[in-house]
Amino acid sequence: MNSEIIVLNDSNESDISVESNDKLKNIKKKNKKKCSFDDYDSSDFEFPEIQFYHLITENNEDESQNIYNKHSLISNIHASSYQTNDKYTVNKDLKQHNMIRKSLYSDNNTFNSAKNSNEKNKNITKQKKEEKIQQMMKEKALKAIAVKKSKNIKPGESLKFMEVVIDKDIENFSYITDIISTLLNTNLQYSIKSQFISNSITWKRNVENHYVNENNEICTITNIENINQILIIWNWDETVIKVANNSFCTSIFDIKSSLPDYKIILVIFGIENYFAYKIQEKNSDKSETKNKTQKINIRNNLEYKNFVEISKRQLETCLNEIQITADCSSRLINNSQDLALMIYQCTKAIAEIPYKLEKNKSLTNKFNWYILGDNRNTVKVDKDGNGLKRLWQQQLCQFNLSSLEIAEAICSVYPCPADLIETYINCTDDEGINLLKDIPIRRAAGPLTAIRKVGPELSKKIYLMFTSKNGESVLS
Repeated sequence: MNSEIIVLNDSNESDISVESNDKLKNIKKKNKKKCSFDDYDSSDFEFPEIQFYHLITENNEDESQNIYNKHSLISNIHASSYQTNDKYTVNKDLKQHNMIRKSLYSDNNTFNSAKNSNEKNKNITKQKKEEKIQQMMKEKALKAIAVKKSKNIKPGESLKFMEVVIDKDIENFSYITDIISTLLNTNLQYSIKSQFISNSITWKRNVENHYVNENNEICTITNIENINQILIIWNWDETVIKVANNSFCTSIFDIKSSLPDYKIILVIFGIENYFAYKIQEKNSDKSETKNKTQKINIRNNLEYKNFVEISKRQLETCLNEIQITADCSSRLINNSQDLALMIYQCTKAIAEIPYKLEKNKSLTNKFNWYILGDNRNTVKVDKDGNGLKRLWQQQLCQFNLSSLEIAEAICSVYPCPADLIETYINCTDDEGINLLKDIPIRRAAGPLTAIRKVGPELSKKIYLMFTSKNGESVLS
């Protein structure tokens, strides 16, 4: 390895000349082969010298290690390699450096993977929280939809979603005024349109369908439902003609065939005045009949006089036939106020159909036999037990052939159901069946009142009721 020595002097003296420098160079040339950098003697000079040296090498391994000279460990490896000048030591240090480098790289990868796993866990936890919040919002929206749906079908709210559709031909009659006035007073929606059946009234229901979108917001779609009910109004003159030529039932059958899924309500308007005039005409000598017919105006009298005659029995026969064969109900109405009131009542009944069906469905799902929580004929029992005797008496009154007197007679011997059941347990079947038959029943106080007994039939029913283990057993 070739080395070059650079000598610097920090003295400011002027006595060192160029000659001294030449001598120094000559000395170096002479001793070049004999001395080395380690044997160099600095005592020949008066002033101390500061020596700087650098190594020039062509080894590629030294150049590769200079890349990592920022690390203290690698710098130490370089220093030791320069001092020892041993290739084996350098290679060993390089291997050690590579191992440390791999260890640092693996530790860095472990740290990064742990960091990534923590971030992933945080993201999963955050996502689960968001999903839970979204699920809670969805459940809240579904509950609100159920409450809204239940409110819309209640009797007080259901009429707001109904629309009465009136045929245009009804405008030709005088009762249209009272019909529209009644609908307006009750805040009912109505429309006048041409219908498939003349002089008819139908109904529509606006149904609100709610659903929850992706953002858990409640959206509403309103659909129009056509009600399968139709009310047909026939005036008295049309009815009389149809009954006279035997086309009354045929007309209803034709309507039923064209609307097979509809329930038909037939209203005959003003027919009572027609029959009243015919009766007055036959009994013109009776004053009572004359007074009644005075209320009928002269124009109607002329119409009834020149019109074909039918009997009330003929009309009733036709009405019974269409009710049996075509499931068509009918009603006779004589004034416009009653007709308007009937239309309102039909509208209200149709509006409450979903509510009643829902109520009946809930009861059917809960019980397979008739039981309702109505407040009729109920007995109130307080915390002190007042009312238990009255309740026991009412339970006994539910049996056939029983009455309040019989229940009171049984209660006087057995004040509560537990006493009666305990007696049944301690006796045989024959004794239990006949246990109550001889209990006397007094209808009133006093020695002259008649006394009768409970009897074997009711005694047997009560015994079977309280001792039978088969719920399907018949009491009688």
